[in-house]
Amino acid sequence: MLSRAADSLYWMSRYLERAEHSARLINVHLNTMVGQSPRAAERHWQRLFDALRIPRPTDENGHFHVIDPYQAIQGLTFDRENGDSLISYISAARENARQIREQLSSEMWEQINRIYLSLNQRSFDQVWNDQPHAFFREIENSTNLFQGLTASTMMHDEGWRFIQIGGYLEKAISTASLVDAHYAIYQNAGLDPLPTDEYLQWVGLLKTCSAFEAYCRTYTPTLHTFHIGEFLLLNPVLPRSLHFCADRMHQAAQQIAAATGNQRSQRVVRLTGRIQAKVRYGQIDEILADGLHEFLSGMIDECQQVHSALYKAHVDYTIAEEMQG
Repeated sequence: MLSRAADSLYWMSRYLERAEHSARLINVHLNTMVGQSPRAAERHWQRLFDALRIPRPTDENGHFHVIDPYQAIQGLTFDRENGDSLISYISAARENARQIREQLSSEMWEQINRIYLSLNQRSFDQVWNDQPHAFFREIENSTNLFQGLTASTMMHDEGWRFIQIGGYLEKAISTASLVDAHYAIYQNAGLDPLPTDEYLQWVGLLKTCSAFEAYCRTYTPTLHTFHIGEFLLLNPVLPRSLHFCADRMHQAAQQIAAATGNQRSQRVVRLTGRIQAKVRYGQIDEILADGLHEFLSGMIDECQQVHSALYKAHVDYTIAEEMQG
């Protein structure tokens, strides 16, 4: 695996995961903001920007302020100057795919081009005035189809493993940021029962993780923030939980290390193993007692360390390091 190919496959996966997560989060946001009080609406917008890890818009006095929903959503979707917009994520993913076209199956290449062209042939006014929910659902479904085509048509060799570790690393960071954004207002208050104006927000949290129905089957349709935190962080079989993502990251890191045989890979294995241990053996009551924000911030920091170690091991290394293995 050449470093250029590893780098492009890794970032292609991360950008597509960001696009899919952003589309679902914005769609849920639009679905749950109808009929809110001004205070609840402000919290709702704050959570959206915090969950996307984007600086909150402010007025001239530095206070949080969303001038207009149209402008805010337009900036998050079709603004080419905004590196955190949907169109920027899709364009970056497609460019990385183009650079390593020979690594992709024809089905993968056709699908990522289909997503890119479909997005670039539309205007935001058309989307906003027509059916915005259908548009965001289409982005979700199209990126999920790409992932399915990748799993079924690409050789499961080193390239596949870089796609896996990149995608699950991005999922882990997204889930941690999303949960942190929802729990933030409860740092100095009791968690249950949920206030009436908060109930739909926590339904939205589960829906953003495609986890509402699974939560209801695992617990009950009655929402408790204690159970939601446990479910999204520590459930081993929920595809977007921290536990599930940590298991898949560690598995991919082990496979990459075994395939490459260099010692630099072992740091990636150790770092992913440490994250895995924290969520495998963690207890939600202990995590909440010690500080959920601190736990989630620490997890995001450790995911960034995995990224840095992966780059050091497979992309940004010197000839001398390569000779040493």
